[in-house]
Amino acid sequence: MIARPKFLFALVAVVAGIADGVDLSRGFPYPPDTRPKGCRKYRRKDFANHTVSIVIPWLAEKWTHMEGTMKALLHFTPDELVEEYIWISDGNADSKETELKALSPKVKVIAFQERQGLIRAKMKGVEMATAPVLVFMEAHVIPNKHWLQHILHRVVQNPKVLAMPTLDGIPQENWHAYRPMPPGHWRYEWNFNLIYTNPGDLIRNDGPEPYTSPGTSGGIFAMRRDWFLQLGLFDVGMKEWGGDHMELTMKVWRCGGRIEIVPCSRVGHLFRDPGHRPYEVEVNTVVYNYKRLAELWAKDHLDYFYKMKPEAVGMKLSGMDQVIKNYERLEQDLKCKDLDWYLENIDHEMAWEKDHICHPYAARGDPIKCKGQLVPGRWTVTKTIPVEVYQHRKKAAEERFLEPTREDL
Repeated sequence: MIARPKFLFALVAVVAGIADGVDLSRGFPYPPDTRPKGCRKYRRKDFANHTVSIVIPWLAEKWTHMEGTMKALLHFTPDELVEEYIWISDGNADSKETELKALSPKVKVIAFQERQGLIRAKMKGVEMATAPVLVFMEAHVIPNKHWLQHILHRVVQNPKVLAMPTLDGIPQENWHAYRPMPPGHWRYEWNFNLIYTNPGDLIRNDGPEPYTSPGTSGGIFAMRRDWFLQLGLFDVGMKEWGGDHMELTMKVWRCGGRIEIVPCSRVGHLFRDPGHRPYEVEVNTVVYNYKRLAELWAKDHLDYFYKMKPEAVGMKLSGMDQVIKNYERLEQDLKCKDLDWYLENIDHEMAWEKDHICHPYAARGDPIKCKGQLVPGRWTVTKTIPVEVYQHRKKAAEERFLEPTREDL
């Protein structure tokens, strides 16, 4: 499930009031059209026989949210593009199989008797999927008009892209409200927490053109099934919740792919803080997962990670021999690049922050302790990259031909 970036607390506070005049006649809160002007209309032939399997893992969700998600999907998704909707019940007492299958003959339900965790639930969905393209979805969303066509077309054009919709905000207190997401992109701090930033307010999403993102939120995206399997996703040694988005990011970018946000594809997402999450997430379990990732994907930068997550230092990892073998095989087969390459060419903010990180709870006198107030919504920095530095680094990366030309798109 998508973590809740802290900047969204302010957004949610603004829109948490009851939405007047919400249309519920279709069985879900009908969203406003938040797409920018200029979005293309696609025909069936534009997808070159590509269809999708939509995979929806869930745990302890309200039926109101699940039903609204499914009815909105059915309303806004061309039926001919969908092979199946795969709902995966992660240890719920009631899998809702009867109710879900009553909504569409294309619904399949997989029910784990005991909780396996988000990562294994997703992997089971991939195993069951029959379409060439996977779409991961969550059980508390309202997809919007033409949401699928725009991300699917990106996958048709580039078989190694991970295409994300723009995630609009549904406040946790009001399922019936829906507001457009401010422009930005997804990325990570050095503690591996997911964040959503807009350096210097340079990112715009008021036009139809897709743009790259240093990371993925991990919960809602489209990519080819064969590319997913080639990347060996996921590390099933990770437990329950947390880390899959980071693994996705590292593998896609560093092993020959790219991550894009598509402004013409909009999905309303119910962003929830821990107090509103319907299940418990053990913080140390998340840190354990992050450590597994750091030992592989940040192996030359472990000092930075452990400075931000000192509690991870003493954690013992199990089952890493096969994971390391898989990582080394992936590096050899796909010529995966190292973290320095990623920092130099993809995440210019993370690269800059490497020399500016601090820990707010370090002991007094420890040089890593933050001096000053944290940037709002952040845990590892008291200042952000100067806009001119960001622009210079991004331009240099583009000149190294990492960004495709408009003709390539």
